[in-house]
Amino acid sequence: MIVSLLNHLWQSTLFALAIALVVQLLRNEAARIRYALWLAASLKFLVPFSVLASLGAALAPALERPMLEIAAGPIPIERLAAPVAPDGLPRAVAVALVVIWIAGAALVLLRSARNMRRLAALVDHASPAGTLPGAPLPVRYSRAPIEPALVGIRHPVLLLPADVEERLSRAQLEAVIAHELCHWRRRDNLTGALHMLVEASFWFHPLVWWIGARLVEERERACDEAVVTAGHDRRTYAEAILEVAELRIASPLKCAAGVGGIDLKGRITAVMRSQAMKDLAIHKKVLLSLGAFAAIALPVVAGWIGATNAALAQVEEYLPLVKVAPTILPRPPLPASRAT
Repeated sequence: MIVSLLNHLWQSTLFALAIALVVQLLRNEAARIRYALWLAASLKFLVPFSVLASLGAALAPALERPMLEIAAGPIPIERLAAPVAPDGLPRAVAVALVVIWIAGAALVLLRSARNMRRLAALVDHASPAGTLPGAPLPVRYSRAPIEPALVGIRHPVLLLPADVEERLSRAQLEAVIAHELCHWRRRDNLTGALHMLVEASFWFHPLVWWIGARLVEERERACDEAVVTAGHDRRTYAEAILEVAELRIASPLKCAAGVGGIDLKGRITAVMRSQAMKDLAIHKKVLLSLGAFAAIALPVVAGWIGATNAALAQVEEYLPLVKVAPTILPRPPLPASRAT
């Protein structure tokens, strides 16, 4: 189990580093694209390549005799994808690592559960204020020092500070609500909860926490871009973000999407300077599609090659070798005329 986990971490880390390189190349594109890439890097930690490799192994032919031979390259795919040997760890070390991992995951889950109870208490004590027009989204006002936030996954609630209408102008409040509705349409609370599961499962990996920060940053910028694209005044919206930052405390969970977020200076700068985001160029779409296809196809191909080579080895090892002696026929007699 530990060996499989180490190989899985190695594969997921390589995948995340490749995503980081692609994100750097797309730093001037729309934030929603970078968010989707970081989300793929996050979800990769939940989907081992071994699952896809098993699919490739199932597609391998059942060989009864050698029909083809697959030559191994200078660095076999199996060695690159699984560098840790099956007998690489003593049993005592493996047991100790499993115990430490379970303890750390339990602590992270307990902290998340405590924060969820805090949010649930805020929603329960908030005053209902009807439903947003155009969206089946109930609104509640809370007297706690919170930022406007979308709370919940199955039945989300828009939680607003009780004095928000006193602190924000009508135009500012409309921009803030448009931001939260963008979170609602994108299902950001659901994807945030999925990454919380990744953090609880791989709490010891610093790259996981770094990806979480990038997800929060890019999802807020994606909603900022949507608000500006919808026609809200940039300066009005930027002032609303700053005003919200003064009266709030940060949401304790990634599955509670607020308008504050992180890196306020960078967000304000992006809101004031960014132009309306165009669709991704066709050549970049093709490259991203090819990359996504390769990420899925390579493990399948690796599993197919491994299973085929194993079948070939088994056939060549147990196939009986039969030597057939040549049969020499007697020479026919010459015709009588030719014999004389």
